[in-house]
Amino acid sequence: MNNPFRRRQRVISMTLEPDAIRFAELRSADPLLVERAAELPVPEGLVDEGKVTDPMALAAVVEGAVAEWGLRRKRVRFLAPDQYVMIRKVETPADVPEDELKGYFFIEIGSSLYLPFDDPLFDVVPYDSEREEKESIIIASKEEIIRQYEGLLDTAKLKPVECDIAPLALYRLAYVLHDLDTHRNVLIADFRDSELTVSIFHRHQPLFMRPIEFDEGTERVTDAAFREIGKLINFYTYNMMDGQETVDCLFIAGEYEGSDELAAMFLDQMGVEAGPLMKRPVETADGRELPARFDRVIGLALKEV
Repeated sequence: MNNPFRRRQRVISMTLEPDAIRFAELRSADPLLVERAAELPVPEGLVDEGKVTDPMALAAVVEGAVAEWGLRRKRVRFLAPDQYVMIRKVETPADVPEDELKGYFFIEIGSSLYLPFDDPLFDVVPYDSEREEKESIIIASKEEIIRQYEGLLDTAKLKPVECDIAPLALYRLAYVLHDLDTHRNVLIADFRDSELTVSIFHRHQPLFMRPIEFDEGTERVTDAAFREIGKLINFYTYNMMDGQETVDCLFIAGEYEGSDELAAMFLDQMGVEAGPLMKRPVETADGRELPARFDRVIGLALKEV
């Protein structure tokens, strides 16, 4: 019999990114204060486009970090790699109860609903729209990839219990830092090394997510990012929102050296309020300052509060 008075073990948050392993534990969300956080570099090439190319080598790196940070046997939540995440808004029959949505779409996937993964893990939530038609949001990932990450964490003496996606983690952090209200149309441009992922939120719900690839050497990344994000804003405005809503708030996540210039371009040329997601570093309990590359793992840790 479980002891009802035993304190439940807290879940730590960890991200496995191509450049580093990062972890964080929160002390409080208001004010935002991180109890502990750390990072350990990952050798180049061990994680490539979301896939772990050398599981044994990466497991050894993670196990070293776990031992150094004193995290063995801890329960852990992690992020699904962006390359294997899909967000889609879909119409839903009016007679399907909310608690039966997942079962309904489980049957529909592969027949009337097609996802880009043969073996999807997915969740579904009702979408609070102003349309007469009932709608839902499906968030899906590829099971094989998620199980690979779970196995790696298990090998490193951790207990993976929860998987999340980066857009939700970043939005939680934006919500806390910028006090977002319900009616904002928020775009997050998440720069990681040479990769960019764009996600858009309305009424605190994710409606859209898309990776952007750049042709190296043809033009400046800032110019290419402005052009491609601008196309996605137009698609969101006219294809998804029928011209009734548009992006009015843009946050730049990650450490991108052209973020100030890019934000100025959106403000000057499109009238979109833009700026860094983390205007200043987030502090830890011992006074350290965590830079913007910790934004994902801090947002992931906010899931518990």
